[in-house]
Amino acid sequence: QRQKCDGMRPVCRQCSKMDRADACAYDDKQQKSRTMLLKEQIFQLERYLHDLESSSGSGSSSGAPSSPCNVELDSRFSPVSDDSRASNRQFPSYTFASTSVSPSPPHSEASSIAPSMLLNPTEHRVKSEDSASCSSSASSLAGPSHTDPGRTLSPRAKQFLLDIFFAHRHQFCFYASVDRFHEPFQPGNEPHPALVNAIYLLACHFANSQIYTDLEFPFYTQTQHEINVALDTSDRLPDIVQASALLAIYLFMNNRVMEGYRHTFSAIKLAVGTGLHQIQPQSVLTGIYPAHAPLIPILPPRDAMELQDRILAFWQIFTIDRCWSAANNLPLALSDKDTPQCRILTPWPLEASKWDAIGFQPPLRAFFDGAELSDPSEETIPSLKAKAAVLYELTSRSKDGSDPNGWTYRFSEDALHRFSSTIPSVPLNCEYLVIQTMIYTSFIHLRRHVTSDGRALKAGHSIVQLICQLTDADWPCLDPIISACWLSVAEMFIIAIAHLKLDTSSGDLSNVISGYRHNLNVLVQALTTFGTYFALSGEFASKVELACG
Repeated sequence: QRQKCDGMRPVCRQCSKMDRADACAYDDKQQKSRTMLLKEQIFQLERYLHDLESSSGSGSSSGAPSSPCNVELDSRFSPVSDDSRASNRQFPSYTFASTSVSPSPPHSEASSIAPSMLLNPTEHRVKSEDSASCSSSASSLAGPSHTDPGRTLSPRAKQFLLDIFFAHRHQFCFYASVDRFHEPFQPGNEPHPALVNAIYLLACHFANSQIYTDLEFPFYTQTQHEINVALDTSDRLPDIVQASALLAIYLFMNNRVMEGYRHTFSAIKLAVGTGLHQIQPQSVLTGIYPAHAPLIPILPPRDAMELQDRILAFWQIFTIDRCWSAANNLPLALSDKDTPQCRILTPWPLEASKWDAIGFQPPLRAFFDGAELSDPSEETIPSLKAKAAVLYELTSRSKDGSDPNGWTYRFSEDALHRFSSTIPSVPLNCEYLVIQTMIYTSFIHLRRHVTSDGRALKAGHSIVQLICQLTDADWPCLDPIISACWLSVAEMFIIAIAHLKLDTSSGDLSNVISGYRHNLNVLVQALTTFGTYFALSGEFASKVELACG
């Protein structure tokens, strides 16, 4: 018998009772209530759990893709897949969310955010009948939608998330101008939705509210969807490089290594295709730049600010690639081959007036030749971090037994000594602490196989001293790559203790071993504390504790 529709939104009561919510003819499919959005999230999570249970024995492929400089580039990439085409195994783990102790948000009301602040009024009016039938109707949904979760945010909530992200952006190597992200947007200068959603995603991680934690999955999914839309239309591609870079960091810090590497590789591929690695400043006239247009032409920057943002976008993904590829023993996404296609010509992210001061040549060549700024205080944090990443990655290749008398070893050591002497003497903050830690870790990479001279152990002790200087306010503001550095130091002390236990010719070494164990305890405690904010660090802490027995 045909039943009359009672007109309830978003699904009539008859269809709800019959578990036919997705087939309700009354649903106009255009605007979904918060309950419907929650149902879709439940469906996605159920499907994700089912995927894990059915493929518990399978793992991500460790095969590395070929370098972007060796493949044909065109205007259509497939670096990420939206959830309608991708396996749910690509969705990151969120075990950190329920236990995270986030820093104090910029607004005093952030610790107890009301749904009315988060949602627009039209989305907040949810019928009680919908809430009651949420769990019973979840299985009837056809699949996830691409409803933009940002549309459910009030202007106040959007600004709240932007404030949080900008307070933490240095942890993601994001140094671009923030002015363009404040509404109302300047015509023609609006950030791409993919970048905005990636920013909201990372802000939700630090928001210290379950309401925002629940939005991480929707923002993650929506960011991937927007990236694919942008690649289809070649829309604001420099923004897509940055969005992919942010997704990569998000995945790395949640211990989703291969997925993070895939996003890194995709961002590098797009950066090379659009020519972001060979940006020529207007003030630099030189014949080293290619005369031909990039494989994926993009509009020239409108002004000096956009030019600087593109330079910063390139060095952001460059730094992420160097750091996280080395930390995970993966090949570089952007190889350091000196070919016309791969050669990096984009200047270091310095003030424009400094480019002429050092004379322009390819930045990596200038770095290794010592053609640097005469006044180290004129260096910028993005430039210092990128250079530290270069040495961190380069020395990581030497950590497993390079010949100390070999050319590569001496070349790396000379560059490392020269760079470490140029670090400005300024009051220690989180960014300089991370840079110093990367430098000390690079020394350990080089000298791990000659620990008898004590220099690697001295560098490890210096890192422990830096840890002891951290305050409670510093922990949530550290770059997640520092956890990989701490892991390297801990592994060195474990090896040193094992060697000392086997040494029967040097007398009583119990005090030395005790000192090394103290350093190990500091490192484990640091990794555990940092794991409160980043799941990867907690995994490293467990690994060290297991190795220590």
